[in-house]
Formats: sequence, C-alpha cells, structure tokens
Amino acid sequence: MFIESCILKIKRAETPGDARLKKLGKAILGFHLPVPRVLDPIYLFIRYLQVLRFETDERISVACFRYPVLRAMCVSIGKRLQMERIPNIVGPVKIYFGDDVRLSGNFTVCGGRIFPDPEFKVGNRSFIGAGCAFSVAKSITIGDDVLIAGHCTVSDYSGHPVDPEKRIAGVQVDPEDVRPVRIENKAWLGRGAMILPGVTIGEGAVVGAAAVVTMDVPPGRICVGNPARLLTRTVYESRLDRQMQEE
Repeated sequence: MFIESCILKIKRAETPGDARLKKLGKAILGFHLPVPRVLDPIYLFIRYLQVLRFETDERISVACFRYPVLRAMCVSIGKRLQMERIPNIVGPVKIYFGDDVRLSGNFTVCGGRIFPDPEFKVGNRSFIGAGCAFSVAKSITIGDDVLIAGHCTVSDYSGHPVDPEKRIAGVQVDPEDVRPVRIENKAWLGRGAMILPGVTIGEGAVVGAAAVVTMDVPPGRICVGNPARLLTRTVYESRLDRQMQEE
C-alpha cells in the first residue's frame, strides 16, 4: 500500500518533487537510442530471424506434440488439418474433424452430462477462429466450407435450468431442453456471433458480427443484430442489383 500510495502521488504530481519525478519517469519511458536510419535493414533482418525462429518452433511443436495430442482426444481427424493451439476439450464429447480443417488459435469444446457421448462434428475445409466456445450436450454439426470467425459461441443447451432451485442445486437441464445445432455448408458466422440451441444456419447463410441467433436462418439469407433479424437481400444479390431492381 505504501508503494502504491507513493506512485499515485507521483502520477498526480502533488508536490514539486513529485512533479520532477513524474517528468523523469516520462523521459525514461520515452528514451530511445539515437540509432541512424542507415541501420534499418540490419534491424529488419534481425526481426525477420526472430519471426523465422518463432514460426519454426511453432511448426515443430505442432507436428511433434500438439497434433498427436489433439488426435488422441478426437474420434477421427481428416487429412491435412492445420492448427496452432490444442483446443480446450472439457467433459465427455466425441469430436470429428474432416479433411483440410483449419483451427486458428485456441477454442473450447465443452461436453454436457445430459446425454452419453455428445458429438461435435466439423466438415471438410471448414475454419474455426480463435476464442470460439462450443457447448454440446447432444450434437453440434458444422458442414463443409464453413467459416466461423473468432469468439463465436455455439450451444445446443442453455447450460443451466431456468428454475432457480434446480440451478442452485446443480441440476442439469431437462433432456427435452437440449436441441441440436446445425451449421450447414458454406455458412459464415461473423466475429462474436452467438448461436442458441435448436438453430439451423442454412447453406451459404451469413450471420453478422455479434448477432444473437434465436431462430433458423434460411439458406443464403443474412441475419444481423440482437436478437438477429433477417435482411431482405440475400448473399446471392449485391446492393447494386437491389438498387437497380428498386429503380
């Protein structure tokens, strides 16, 4: 507390001495060696070597450790899977990855305790961004060529019962409250989108960033907002096409 109090006094510059110390601190934080610009290529080369070393270490770690660990945690993994971090897999859940799947950063798959062997399936050539969370009590199915941006949330159950007494007692939701989620081929979920239980995202549909989807999205449609609403245009027509039709 004493040190924090002194630092706060200096930041506030309550006395002339504190003001001088604050000025000195700013000078130290802003100090840079007067390196001539002619040396820029050397520093860029050093930075390139740092990045190269980091990427090499990462590839070796993926090939020799992270991929084998993920494979041991999954029922099946297709060919040419690309990954960066080992996903957080919590609880009993069967995981299936198709061919050419790309996993960016870290994400979480959490299995519920309501049904035995809940399943999380990802189709061919699909992408899952960093920070996503999937809560699966029965089934979450992701089709082929699906793009899921970072920090999306997909769940086939609410996680806790609505009844406060059951929630306090740690009782799981009723089986009839578990409703599988399906994201069909070529769909795109924008960053931070939330897909609630029982929702089907149709083929080629687009979900806007931070949208909260409570109902099915038909194929090729675009939905945005909280709660999500469908736009009149589809992914197959541009704004220019609509303007021409309206004119």
